[in-house]
Amino acid sequence: MSLKLRLILIINAVLLLILMVGSVLAIDTAKKNVRAEVASSEKLALYLFEIGVLKNPKYFSIESEFKPLNLQSLVHMRHLTIEFFNLEGKLVDSNDSETHTKAIDQAPNWFVGFMGLFSEPWQPKRLVVDILGQPKGIIVITPDPSYEFGEIWNQFTGIFYLAGAFFILTNILVAWIVFRALSPVEFILKALTELESGNLKVKMPNLKTSELSAISSKFNVMVKTLRASIEQNHQLSQKLIRIQEEERKSLARDLHDEFGQSLTAIHADAAVLKALANKDYPKIKPSVNAISNLSKHLMNLVGGMLNSLKLGVLHELGLEEALKDLLNTWQLRHPKINLNYQINLKALPKLNETILITSYRIIQECLTNISRHAKAKNVDIHIDYIKKNTSSAFIDITVNDDGVGFSKTHRDGFGLSGMRERINEIHGRINIAGDINRGVKLNIQLPMTRKK
Repeated sequence: MSLKLRLILIINAVLLLILMVGSVLAIDTAKKNVRAEVASSEKLALYLFEIGVLKNPKYFSIESEFKPLNLQSLVHMRHLTIEFFNLEGKLVDSNDSETHTKAIDQAPNWFVGFMGLFSEPWQPKRLVVDILGQPKGIIVITPDPSYEFGEIWNQFTGIFYLAGAFFILTNILVAWIVFRALSPVEFILKALTELESGNLKVKMPNLKTSELSAISSKFNVMVKTLRASIEQNHQLSQKLIRIQEEERKSLARDLHDEFGQSLTAIHADAAVLKALANKDYPKIKPSVNAISNLSKHLMNLVGGMLNSLKLGVLHELGLEEALKDLLNTWQLRHPKINLNYQINLKALPKLNETILITSYRIIQECLTNISRHAKAKNVDIHIDYIKKNTSSAFIDITVNDDGVGFSKTHRDGFGLSGMRERINEIHGRINIAGDINRGVKLNIQLPMTRKK
């Protein structure tokens, strides 16, 4: 649930609680007012009947006969139902009428019943009509709060509409305030998303509220610090790669000048000893042959190391042939892995040394990772030269294996980190897709510039 929706729901819950408490208080007040008004009307009616009927001589004729009370004239007494029953219990007169009925029907039945739940039962009052010691009947006065309930219903209806309008307007105002107050959060989320995607140039605007403004300032400082740190690490990595290449050249030079020449001398001396052994010293012939073969093997081994370190084959044969030699040599060392490759670099123009070395080292690092970690049975490599137009050309490298793969949370080792740094140095692109037990697929694009 979003923060905006949560705040709106909390405010609505508070409003509803206030409305419920107000409704309870209003019902309690209405209950007390209804009982007070009905009780007052009941007392007044009893008093009037006692004074006006039982003690009024106009209700008696010479024959001392009781005249009708004409209770219909009391229809205006809306809080009471007044009925006169004769001695046989038959209803003779009542103040009930269509007007009275209409008045009490103003509130729906469910509301009248609901209000009745909060009131004590109303007990009717009985007044015996006794004229000159002779009983004539009974006047029954029954409290009837329905009319009051109708008035309360009308009041509650008005209050309900007013509360509904207030509730809607309050929600609109609250939603506007909440959305306006939290709108800067969208800037924060957008900036974080940009930062997550690797955009280190993202910058948050200055926000109005003091708290969010502090977050904006801290975020911009953090991005600036992160950018400086990454740039420093990038420079160090580039320096490390250059030092590594220089060390390889130095090691290749030492191997060639010292170790290689010494092996050549040993092999030449072994050839002389081999000639002497054939004539005068046949007993040392096996040892001489062993020295000759071993020196020749070491010379071949050093030659391979020199090609790997100094990349002499790259400069002598070109990138395509050098890559084919690298892949074929790797296949010989790993015969259990099925290697399929296609290299289409015939139309490749002359490149600067950085792109040549980067292309070669990337394939070399991919093969090293596969042999060390992938446990793959099949490897497919495609290397193509793609030229879209005169200003857009690149070497497209795709390496796919069916090995153990790695999870999405996998962190790059030194090999992949070095590969990324080489690619970033020439502003290339790399995409790595992999999953557990589903192998790894690398797609690399190296933009090219012609050699000046």
